[in-house]
Amino acid sequence: MLAREDLRFHVLTNGQHFESADREVMLALDRSRVVWGVPLYSADPTIHDEIVGKAGAFEKLQSGLAFLGRAGAQIELRTVLMQPNAQGLPRLARYLTTSVPFIQTWAIMQLENIGYARQNWSRLFFDSSTGFETVAQAIDIARSRSIDVQLFNFPLCTVPGPYRHLAPSTISDWKRAYMDDCKNCSLRGDCGGFFEWHPREHGYASLGGV
Repeated sequence: MLAREDLRFHVLTNGQHFESADREVMLALDRSRVVWGVPLYSADPTIHDEIVGKAGAFEKLQSGLAFLGRAGAQIELRTVLMQPNAQGLPRLARYLTTSVPFIQTWAIMQLENIGYARQNWSRLFFDSSTGFETVAQAIDIARSRSIDVQLFNFPLCTVPGPYRHLAPSTISDWKRAYMDDCKNCSLRGDCGGFFEWHPREHGYASLGGV
């Protein structure tokens, strides 16, 4: 069977279980066709470990990221924005610039109202429509050190104008919805909207067509 050189792979991993024996396999891959999506929630080990629910996870992840870096892997570092880690985002940005500057992209992601997040929504959801300053500061720090930053799952009206070009439409069409306020928005064609199950009354405080 011929290799499908047109295929690309996006592998989501917690980065916890790479071993030195995996290096040979990694080096044999066409690394230009594989992106590794790895979650890192905070530069504070205690906060990261609490979010993932596993003591020692932060330390293990550092080893995993170092392994991927040495193997020349393309890394998309993923940080879901939540109340427990929002104010620490600038600190995390500084951490990335000094400890893992080899990543390809830092994806800051808004929270999806599903599973554990749905059960703990009032405690976890961070309203970036009224608190974007901490996100902006983190973006500025990372980009000043040439780290690419993307905003995933952010409705464009919740993002200040200078940062909207960093917020592509990332919600799949089958689970995307728009609010009534979106009807006449000039940015709707470029906006990823909301998750279909995003709560209408317990989400962003500041919304509106642009």
